[in-house]
Amino acid sequence: MLARRLTQSGINQFDAFLASLKDHPSADAPLDLLTESGTSEPIDVEIEAEVRRFRSRLEIAEHLSRMLRMDTSTLRTDAGFWCWLSLYWFETLCPVVRDQLKPGDRYRWLADLENPRKTCRHILAGPFQIYRAHRDDPRRAMSLLCGLPTQPCPLVPLIASRPSLVTCNAVVGVATRLYYDAANGRNRPGLSAKSPGSPRRFADVLSQLDLTWDLHSLSIEQLLTLLPSEFDAFHRTNPKRQRPLIE
Repeated sequence: MLARRLTQSGINQFDAFLASLKDHPSADAPLDLLTESGTSEPIDVEIEAEVRRFRSRLEIAEHLSRMLRMDTSTLRTDAGFWCWLSLYWFETLCPVVRDQLKPGDRYRWLADLENPRKTCRHILAGPFQIYRAHRDDPRRAMSLLCGLPTQPCPLVPLIASRPSLVTCNAVVGVATRLYYDAANGRNRPGLSAKSPGSPRRFADVLSQLDLTWDLHSLSIEQLLTLLPSEFDAFHRTNPKRQRPLIE
């Protein structure tokens, strides 16, 4: 199917469907919105979309990067296009528990590209924007791109919601060095805690460092040396306590 964009009417009806799942969790997705003239409209570029399943946020980002390689900029900032795509893939992306759809936060599906805190939560636009910011070396951003599409780690709202941080090679690279377990292809467990060295503490320390340092001018190693000792256990060599991280 050729990709389209949802009109405002289509977005409103998609939003209404998401809200209705609280009372009718087994309802069918309104896929007719994808093609009806009142709820969708053509886009300027011919992009073929196919129904598929995604195993990770990275896989989503890589696929979208290939899809949008012919588009210079318009679709990347087109909320209607992202809403169309999230509805198109809704049935393969939305978690199902005991035959009931569990879509979670509405902004996983409805793109609000004007608000970085909401954009980073979008199930498609979020991973894509992170991948695009680090397309020269996507491995640098593995801490933000690993995991199931519907289960981003706590690092995503802490870092990806702040444009100055998510585009910073050192910040994203250090996050991967600290928290990504390359041996298992996922982040370390227990990252939602507020304990020393946690992602929340990392975000707090970055806010402090940003007052006196140009984070974008630092290398990964330079930023690591600026972190307080509470982070040592996450990146210093200790084969008994941690698996090897990405180099």
